[in-house]
Amino acid sequence: MILKDLKAALDRGVQVRILTGNYLGITQPSALCLIKKELGNRVDLRFYNDKDRSFHPKSYIFHYENVGEIYIGSSNISRSALTSGIEWNYRFSSLDDKKNFNLFYDTFVELFENHSIVIDDDELIRYSKNWHKPAVSKDLAKYDNLEDDVHTKVESLFQPRGAQIEALYALEDSRSEGATKGLVQAATGVGKTYLAVFDSAKYERVLFVAHREEILKQAAISFKNVRHSDDYGFFYGKRKDTDKAVIFASVATLGRKEYLTEDVFVPDYFDYVVIDDERVIIRTKLEKPSKIKGLALI
Repeated sequence: MILKDLKAALDRGVQVRILTGNYLGITQPSALCLIKKELGNRVDLRFYNDKDRSFHPKSYIFHYENVGEIYIGSSNISRSALTSGIEWNYRFSSLDDKKNFNLFYDTFVELFENHSIVIDDDELIRYSKNWHKPAVSKDLAKYDNLEDDVHTKVESLFQPRGAQIEALYALEDSRSEGATKGLVQAATGVGKTYLAVFDSAKYERVLFVAHREEILKQAAISFKNVRHSDDYGFFYGKRKDTDKAVIFASVATLGRKEYLTEDVFVPDYFDYVVIDDERVIIRTKLEKPSKIKGLALI
């Protein structure tokens, strides 16, 4: 909800520092991945790191040219807390109460600089692996869902969520290190097909390979919902589309020797390939066009 505002602030040259807790797993790894993915190192993101003391403040400090403002209260960063939930927060400025403003700000600086650890990629991976969804999060999610109207619910279906955000961040990070292939293994219900759609969104031509026509048709709906385009076709049975931006092909058809030729698809036609066998999805930004034939046979 505040991502666009953070981006706008950073684009204006604002320094943004976020100190969050890792106690009881309340902080969702997907939220941290979203910040890292969208804002990168422009945000100084840290965990409070003192195991002998709990960390439970909710405060927001803003600095302007000649004045500072601080909000202190019950609102954490959740949909219900930031919209219509019953929250109490107190706002005051350095002009009204300079002594206490400085007290709160200096305390934040002390915690941030001397009692924290930077959330780099290694720390994020460690936290994600050890994270378990806390029981209280179910209640928080219930209230958040009540705040959504029908339009918001529909829109949210076509945006990355939860583990999808973590996977997208990991895939992008792997690509930045030079990887051209990625393997995602996730439980049923995570939304691996939509994950493939989100990850391939910036590529113009995509090949989606699966072994059943039903999977291909369902995948086509997912791609259409996100891409908002009818430029897609199928390659199975009697249907052989070869001039579309997104092609959904069956392994049985595409794997035939007569179709693995340049007369059907030129070697560099596809930018991105997804192979789905119901258990895993392999996604690739191909370095060498010749690799397409090998992937089509998997």
